[in-house]
Amino acid sequence: MKKIKITVFIISLLTLTSCEIVQETRFEANGSGKYSLGFDLSEMMKMGGGTESGEKNKQLDTLIVFSEFLVAKKDSISKLSKEKQDKIKQLEKFSLYVKADSVSKKFEMKISYDFDNIAELKLFGEKLKGQNIKELELLSDKTKDINKDEDSGIPDFNKSYNTTFNKDMFSVKITPEGIAEAEKTKDTTMTKDNPMADLIRFKSRYLFPYKIENVDNENVRILPSFKGIEISGNLFEINNNPKFFDVNIEFEHE
Repeated sequence: MKKIKITVFIISLLTLTSCEIVQETRFEANGSGKYSLGFDLSEMMKMGGGTESGEKNKQLDTLIVFSEFLVAKKDSISKLSKEKQDKIKQLEKFSLYVKADSVSKKFEMKISYDFDNIAELKLFGEKLKGQNIKELELLSDKTKDINKDEDSGIPDFNKSYNTTFNKDMFSVKITPEGIAEAEKTKDTTMTKDNPMADLIRFKSRYLFPYKIENVDNENVRILPSFKGIEISGNLFEINNNPKFFDVNIEFEHE
């Protein structure tokens, strides 16, 4: 299995200036759900990152629902080879929102994905790999030096974690491969009071159809509805604890 270099990706973003990455997974009772991954690189844009000399102004505010796109372009798609048709149809459960403005220095992106089960959730990055989506190229341009292993320009955090969900419990744990990679790339010079520690934040949010009874991770913030949690970590916390986002949850029994 290909190693997903979460720590490398996050630490390398530090060279670009502050950034927040928000991952959200919403589960339904039948095990299906919606996953989204959002980026706000506006601060990077303000510092001049990702802008080439003489580059034309880019302004974009768009939502692409790929299921609708595939229907609208079905005649053109039907003329492609079967291999290409099968590839592009893998985008059917995705939607993409992009707001980019090189004048006001804004860059926000959120990609969402509907999944039927945990196994399909793991295919998030695989389905994006090799897709020719011009909007994703905007993100690739800004992360090309730090994300060379990802064809889509989108990091896939799902493959680095083992996730379990049912009516009784939820669990997410980093894989042994993920731990080994985190230890190998650990920055031993990073300290808690380092002013750069808060420049990068990664937030992971999970929403459930059941009320939470017990949680075993002190980093977790339980949402007011008691049907969701949020874990937010800065660069120091993530760098020094590969299991920072690991959590086990027990749900209430009615």
